[in-house]
Amino acid sequence: MSVLQASPRQVCGSCAISTGMRFLRNLKKNNDRDWFRERKDLYEQSVRHPMELLVSEAAVRCRQNGLPLHTKDRSPVMRVYRDIRFSDDKRPFKSHVGASLRNTKTQFGELYIHISPEEAFLAAGFWMPERPFLQLWRQSMTENPQRFLKVEKSLQKAGLTLSHENRLTRLPRGFDAYAESGVAEHLRLTSYVTTQALRPQDCTSPKLLETVCAFALGAKPLLEYGWSLNYTPRRDILEER
Repeated sequence: MSVLQASPRQVCGSCAISTGMRFLRNLKKNNDRDWFRERKDLYEQSVRHPMELLVSEAAVRCRQNGLPLHTKDRSPVMRVYRDIRFSDDKRPFKSHVGASLRNTKTQFGELYIHISPEEAFLAAGFWMPERPFLQLWRQSMTENPQRFLKVEKSLQKAGLTLSHENRLTRLPRGFDAYAESGVAEHLRLTSYVTTQALRPQDCTSPKLLETVCAFALGAKPLLEYGWSLNYTPRRDILEER
């Protein structure tokens, strides 16, 4: 029994190589509207609904531990349909299941869960934020480097590190004076995110829910740092996915 099958009492957790994972494998091989239409009920029962159970329970447990994360109002699970309007890749469906939790007061900063037979991971933080937010974050780091370095140290204690994906090759304009600062490398980041890979055995474990919550609490200092900047985003990145 797996998350991609489990009942609410079998806690939302073990995303086993079972009906749901087999469905995602088969969807990748048969990425076709007619094929999916005939099996949509199976997708709902074995993939989307169990993922909803997982993130809903994770949200409750996070809030119980002082991390104000909530599921999206309309649907916790991201759409299986791909936006192919401006893409050369015209495959209509995603072959993974993803879901997000976020702070509903700020509408910004999130915990993301991504599961597929090929890749599974957790991510938390502020992914590809708007330029004004990046500017605000960078200014905050330069004004009080030790505060941010304390956040980084807290992540390290939890076994987490900041992702350096898509970082700038040089310091951003206006920050050259901080080349020797302890936060110089962090000024080059374009996202402030930490990630954790999930092994196949993690996804099949009944302790998946605990794994998700432990990761979220480990990333709590990073999320709280971003929220403390009191920035209101101009666009909703989650709704664009």
